[in-house]
Amino acid sequence: MVMRKLLRNPLSLIGLVLLFGFVIIAIFAPWIAPTPEAYKDEPYRVPRYGWGSAPAPPSEEHPMGLTQGKYDIFYGIIWGTRTAFQVGLIVIGCSCAIGVLIGSVSAYIGGKFDEIVMRFVDVFMSFPFLIAAIVITAVLGRGLDKVIIALILFRWTGYARLIRGNVLQVKQDEYVMAARAAGVSHLAILLKHIIPNTIFPVLIQASMNMGSIVVTAATLSFLGLGAPEGYADWGQMISFARNWVLGSPGDPLKYWYTVVWPGLAIILFVLSWNLIGDAFRDIMDPRIQG
Repeated sequence: MVMRKLLRNPLSLIGLVLLFGFVIIAIFAPWIAPTPEAYKDEPYRVPRYGWGSAPAPPSEEHPMGLTQGKYDIFYGIIWGTRTAFQVGLIVIGCSCAIGVLIGSVSAYIGGKFDEIVMRFVDVFMSFPFLIAAIVITAVLGRGLDKVIIALILFRWTGYARLIRGNVLQVKQDEYVMAARAAGVSHLAILLKHIIPNTIFPVLIQASMNMGSIVVTAATLSFLGLGAPEGYADWGQMISFARNWVLGSPGDPLKYWYTVVWPGLAIILFVLSWNLIGDAFRDIMDPRIQG
């Protein structure tokens, strides 16, 4: 039913098509951009075809050109799709799990326990997300795994807040009171009755946050705090282009390909999730349905 409504919505259909395209690229990356023999043990390391600093224009062998350091842009974009899904799904999945667990248990127990937990959440939410992620990544060291840890550490609070408010409303409903009167355990009430009826706003928010997580991870890589140098990551591909954004004297668009291709990949990936999230929210919100 939900999928049918998504397919009928023109904007969500565009989002689904874009997302399906990225999924296909991620799955078939080894065939779309085969790993050179010298890099077989490290398929996520972008191949280098020289040591010069200046980028090289698109050619038959390198359809998107070579960026600074002679890294293959096409290979970085294709395998970077896998990196984007890896970071987004792990961060969102873990953040949702932690947030739903803490938020739902806190709201269900209530009282002073809920107050203490929410003050703890407030402390985490008081830090600007990007600044906090930069600080944690700088402390932990460079690496994609460090980026994931930093993003999870400061992303779960939003889901905890969201589901807490929903649980506070639902836990007083008649079917929950009836389950308590029937002697159903608290854990069973949470898992079978409360969470299934409060999880949808969290899922909608998660789909909306997928794009922002990828953008944040790309930002950290651009700043030199994310994936190690040469790793297939869209943010790092843009980082390689930072010295060539203005082109050359008299030709500002000379090195356009170093910025446009990784930037376009990020924009379309974020757009796909945002379109799907917006449509999903409209479908699941009864006030909008009318």
